[in-house]
This record gives sequence, structure tokens and C-alpha cells, in this order.
Amino acid sequence: MDNRMTTLETRFETILPTLVTKEDLTNLDLKLTNTIHLEITSIRKEINSNNWRMIIWMTTVIGMAFTGVFYVARYLPA
Repeated sequence: MDNRMTTLETRFETILPTLVTKEDLTNLDLKLTNTIHLEITSIRKEINSNNWRMIIWMTTVIGMAFTGVFYVARYLPA
């Protein structure tokens, strides 16, 4: 019986320090929350900058198309 108790105590002494506590889980939750918020913020910035690039590109293409149509209508004989 004494041998079995010693074996169990040894097992618990080696296993218990490796288990997670509530404080560890709270810290992990805070770190993950902060990381997720930072990633979401960076993705929003990238999407917003790409939106402006797309708006500028489309405005340029439409302007060039109108210029081409104006040139054809004005200077080329029918």
C-alpha cells in the first residue's frame, strides 16, 4: 500500500506543475484577443488602400475611354 501511494504521489508531483491554471488561460485569452484585433486592423487598412487604388484605376480608365471617344468623334472623318 505504501508503495502504491508513493507511486501515485510521484505521478501527481510530475503532472500537476504542467497543468494549466485559470490565470494562464486568462493571459492566453488576452494575448489572443490582442493579436486578433491587430490582425483585423491591418487587414482593414490593406483593404481600404486597395479600394482607393481600384477607384483611382477605374477613374483613369474611364477618363481615357472618354478621351478616346471624344478624339474619334471630333477628329476622325465619318
